[in-house]
Amino acid sequence: MDFAIDRIVTSSTKDFCIFADIGVECMESLEPWSIDYFEDMFAKPDPWKYRTSHYERMKYQRQLDIIKDRNPDPQRILEIGCAEGAQTLLLAEQFPRARITAVEISSNAFKRAEDNTRPFADRITLVNADIAECQTQLREKYYDVIVWSESIYYLGGRLQLTTMYDLLGKILNKLKVTGLLVMANTVNLPEELPESTVTRRPFLDCYHVILSSLILSVSRSTYVEP
Repeated sequence: MDFAIDRIVTSSTKDFCIFADIGVECMESLEPWSIDYFEDMFAKPDPWKYRTSHYERMKYQRQLDIIKDRNPDPQRILEIGCAEGAQTLLLAEQFPRARITAVEISSNAFKRAEDNTRPFADRITLVNADIAECQTQLREKYYDVIVWSESIYYLGGRLQLTTMYDLLGKILNKLKVTGLLVMANTVNLPEELPESTVTRRPFLDCYHVILSSLILSVSRSTYVEP
């Protein structure tokens, strides 16, 4: 299977990086993507092999490189969908002056993230919540960087398009004027996987259009993983 990774990077008044990752054609009925789905997925540790997958490690490195290129010394970082804290740790290590807020919907993953990020507990604040509902729980008024990898399509699978538009606008409003948003999203996962429908290319293209309407500059590139 080939993996195609799209990266959308913005420059200008709020910088944007969106990665859309994986390519194969597929079709299935949409899943509700409730919290129960993620609790089941995280019943056992590391279901997506965050620490050992070559794909995951390369994705993290690309995102870190872009942040370092655009803002080498961010002070406030928001990570949406931190899972068990694999990328949260990398952000803390790479940006020693950054205070990081990491949001995770699954309480199972959240508990492991607490343990995994304990060495940086003075700089990492973990929030166990649904990003669709938790804006009031975010302590910082604005962030220099928002990292949001491979979860926008779960929201799109359960929210109306108008609600998605409003939610994306609210998230973007948490960025500083010169802020940077980095996203990664799988594209066209195979139909045997439950995410097959929500990762179809037209849906990701739709999010791209919405984000482009909310930001001044968006760029996009594609990566292929063997």
